[in-house]
Amino acid sequence: MTAARGTSARPASSPSELDRSADIATLGRVFDLDVMRERILAAAITNVADHGFGAFTVREVAAVAGIKAPGLYSHFPSKEAILTEAVSRVLGDFLDNSTHVDGVDPEADLRETVRQHVLYQMHNMHIARVADLVLYTASAGQFLSTEDYDRLLSLQQAHLNLVRDRVTAFAPDVSETKVTVASMAIIAMCDRVANWFPADGARDPEELADLHWQLVRAMLVGLGPNHS
Repeated sequence: MTAARGTSARPASSPSELDRSADIATLGRVFDLDVMRERILAAAITNVADHGFGAFTVREVAAVAGIKAPGLYSHFPSKEAILTEAVSRVLGDFLDNSTHVDGVDPEADLRETVRQHVLYQMHNMHIARVADLVLYTASAGQFLSTEDYDRLLSLQQAHLNLVRDRVTAFAPDVSETKVTVASMAIIAMCDRVANWFPADGARDPEELADLHWQLVRAMLVGLGPNHS
């Protein structure tokens, strides 16, 4: 999940591209949907995933959450505050999911890092699309304060550092520059799964996760000193 403030915006996925019921259900892994404040955050994620940051409105979020628009402000001071907390929670959940490895064997750790990333994208596509919008479009920076946006990007940087450390452990003979580029390539490849994987398709998620690992491993082996 790598990007920089001011990069070119990509269009949001249209509602027709979303498996809405399944995607909204996965928001329960991040938000307690029995609590109004949490429902507002989940509704914000749904709104952004369907329409992008440019179409984010307090009125629509309130309607999805089941509250009148003025009542929303008893929970949050502004729509920027809603966006910041909602997206922070989504990115935090993704990052937490990426850290669960044994920490014993570098190859096994990197393999699980890649697999967990890919599987997360496929099983939580609504969430993944919003994380993608934050990290790959300039529009997020237009609707958040500089401080809040930079805090979200710091979560992104933490994930890049984690992947880079695990790539280094697996391929200690690869130069630091190549490790950084390879790490960004790995993250970008895994992120993109959320944009093309059909939730109702015939492809098996486990097999696709393993295929991504095979591609990553081949790339890193090819970057070794004997293949320069």
